[in-house]
Amino acid sequence: MPANLDRAAVVDGAQIRYRVSGQGSDPIVLIHGAGAHHLWFYRMFDALERDWRLITLDFSGHGASDHRSEYSVQLWAREIAAVISAESAAPAVVVGHSMGARIGVALAAQYPQLVSRLVMLDGNVRSPAEYPKPGERPGPRAHRVIHTREQAIARFRLVPGQDQPAKEFLIPLAEYSLCETDGGWTWRHDWNSPTTPYDEYINACIGKLSMPVTFAYGAASPIVTEAKAQYFVSLAKTEVTVVPIVDGQHHLMLDKPDECITAITA
Repeated sequence: MPANLDRAAVVDGAQIRYRVSGQGSDPIVLIHGAGAHHLWFYRMFDALERDWRLITLDFSGHGASDHRSEYSVQLWAREIAAVISAESAAPAVVVGHSMGARIGVALAAQYPQLVSRLVMLDGNVRSPAEYPKPGERPGPRAHRVIHTREQAIARFRLVPGQDQPAKEFLIPLAEYSLCETDGGWTWRHDWNSPTTPYDEYINACIGKLSMPVTFAYGAASPIVTEAKAQYFVSLAKTEVTVVPIVDGQHHLMLDKPDECITAITA
C-alpha cells in the first residue's frame, strides 16, 4: 500500500492532497465517494500501477485535504481538473465511485479535454421522480469523539453497509480515516456536504459527455440497478458500455477489485 499523499494542489484556497505512482505513461485518475478517501481503491493499486501512471487523491473535505465552508460537485470537479492539469500532458481515464462517479460526470462535461474515458463504479443517477427535494439532504452534524483509536477502528462501517469484504480489509480504511483530537479520536472527513440537490445538473452534464463511458454497477448493490444504468444510457449522446458485476455490492473496489480492474482496463 502506498505512503500518504505527498503532493498538493491549491484550488480556491484549499490544499488538495494527491499522489502519483505506477510504471506506465498513460494516466488514470481515481475519484472516491462521499465520506471516503483515496484508499477505498487500495485493493486495485498494485495491478493498476503495473501499466498506468496512477493518480490518487482526496478531494476537499475528505482524507488529508483541506476542509471548506461550502462544497459543490462543480468545485470538486475543478479540484480534480487542477490535479490532472498539473500532472499529465495527456487526457486521463477517470474512474469514479458512487458520488465520485457523479463528480467524474461533472469533470468530463466541464473539462472534456482532460478526460479520455469515464468509468463509473456504482454511480447513482436519479430520474426526476427520484430527485431529493430542497431540505431533504442531511445537514451538517458534529464529529463524534471516540475515546481510543482501537474503539474507533472497531466501530468503522461502510455506508451503505454490506457483508463483503471481510473486516480485515477495512482496517486500512479505518486507520487512514481517523485523526487525533481533544479527548480522543474522530473522523477526518467533513460532515458538511452540498445540501442543495444537484441531480438535475448532473443529468444535464450526462448529455454533454463526448468520450466513451463505462457504467459498471454491482448486481447486488442497494444503490444502483439495471434500470438506473439504462436511464443513464437514455441521457447520454456518447458510447456507453454497461457492465453489471455479478454479486458486486456498492463498494465494488473492495469486494470485487479484479472485476473492477477488468471494467477499467477493457
